[in-house]
Amino acid sequence: MKAPKFWKKKNLLILILLPFSKIYYFFFLVNNYLKKETKFKTPIICVGNVVIGGAGKTPIVIKLREYLKKKFSKIFVLSRGYGGRLKGPLIIKKNMNFLDVGDECLIHSIHGDTCIAKNKVSGAKFCESQNANLIILDDGLQSKNVKKDFSILVIDSEYGFGNKLIFPAGPLREPLKNAINKSDAIIVFGDKKILKNDLPPDKIFFADRVLKLDKIKNKRVIAFCGLGNNDNFFNNLKNNSIKLIETINFPDHHKYSYNEIEKIVKLAKLKKLHIVCTKKDFMKLPKVFQKIIHPIDLDIKIHKKEKLKELITKSIQLKKSVLNQ
Repeated sequence: MKAPKFWKKKNLLILILLPFSKIYYFFFLVNNYLKKETKFKTPIICVGNVVIGGAGKTPIVIKLREYLKKKFSKIFVLSRGYGGRLKGPLIIKKNMNFLDVGDECLIHSIHGDTCIAKNKVSGAKFCESQNANLIILDDGLQSKNVKKDFSILVIDSEYGFGNKLIFPAGPLREPLKNAINKSDAIIVFGDKKILKNDLPPDKIFFADRVLKLDKIKNKRVIAFCGLGNNDNFFNNLKNNSIKLIETINFPDHHKYSYNEIEKIVKLAKLKKLHIVCTKKDFMKLPKVFQKIIHPIDLDIKIHKKEKLKELITKSIQLKKSVLNQ
């Protein structure tokens, strides 16, 4: 799915869709009311967002695993494996295909134990059975079925909250105030000024995306990607002085065909350009093209990371003290 333009700026079509937004939110509330929250002995950190599409959850989850691995020897990332055919629960293995388990899970598995499960409760139980001592839930801020011990809301300031309306009239999964109230911390990518009026300052942690671009410096580039917000990737390249000549957009979680990539390769040869994409997209390419397309590695820097780690640790220690009573 590609985000429609009216999600960013209000127009007349929104008036038609507003009643459907109310219906969507009504069923959202009913669904959460009927679900029982399951508690687990293993601490659970949730990383989610409030808009439909990408905000940067995957790199945040990877970074949290890196920050916390010294204190927790058996960290599991739990994901529903969006776009994959398998229901799970199961542990991602090296020989698995993105068609089976989804693209994001393959990236998580590079960094450590990763489990997919369409049902979050059964997934968390499975992680516990594998001796997990910390579970990081990739997405799930809007799900009530698993009790979270610390929730992080991820926001991309470049996209913000669009027109601030609930799906389908806008990009929000739930009212913004709800998402803020249920979050213990809010990580914001980008401009520090844009969102200051919408967010409580005591919860905010700013983060920067850091692209590893040594291999394409001073080269003319054609870039393609299929993310929740493709402009993030393209603008990051431009902001790092990459000579971006052509950009090609695909929908989020797009499954690339041979013909689609072949057309990009032909265009690149015609214009004498180097081809780049995100690592997430690279993992879904036909192998014959992986030798001539350069994946861009992404790292992130979270400001005041020690304070964030302290908040998470205190939350987990509180859980342990309650369990021991």
